[in-house]
Amino acid sequence: MFDKLDGVELVGVGAVLGPVEGQGGGHHVDKLFDDVLSPDIVLVPGGLGCERTAKDDHLVEWLQAVQPVCQWMAASSTGTVVVAAAGLLDEHDAATHWLATPLLESYGSSASAERIVEVGRIITCEGKITALHVALLVTLRVFGPTAVLDVKEALAHPNGPADPKKRRRFESLARRSPPKRKGPARPRNRELEAPDVIELEPLRPGSSG
Repeated sequence: MFDKLDGVELVGVGAVLGPVEGQGGGHHVDKLFDDVLSPDIVLVPGGLGCERTAKDDHLVEWLQAVQPVCQWMAASSTGTVVVAAAGLLDEHDAATHWLATPLLESYGSSASAERIVEVGRIITCEGKITALHVALLVTLRVFGPTAVLDVKEALAHPNGPADPKKRRRFESLARRSPPKRKGPARPRNRELEAPDVIELEPLRPGSSG
């Protein structure tokens, strides 16, 4: 999603340059930890192996170093465990994959029943579709509603612009979006502010969020 934004450089950060293969896919490390000391947004993905990753001293120290200077840090699924291991959640509840609940608790945080939880300038989510919602939310807060509309159109219509009527409808929704909050974020956000331009999916019967 962030790759669809103009002027945004996506950088894979790690201890060794080059491709990193895994059971769920792979990543490419473009720069070393010491080369990226002031990122605007930090994305911590989840996946298998989070227990081992949470004990990676170099990664944990890097997250601790960049968290105070980045605008937002977002952790998806079991990536929340890594952020908790870095001591960045201050023992607040956080959203994660349900299988990671015991591991998250071992680092002082409980798994929230909510799909998306904010702790200061850190946003955690349970993964899957909520990772998309968090990407839209961060895009909204950093780049504004117009950027959200542009990204959604690029994803929905990769071969050309959307229907003009639909575009006008989204622009109308964007104008109704509430202004960005001023001051520090709340430690816990039980009712996530989600303007209509984000369009969160309905919750499953019996679930909460």
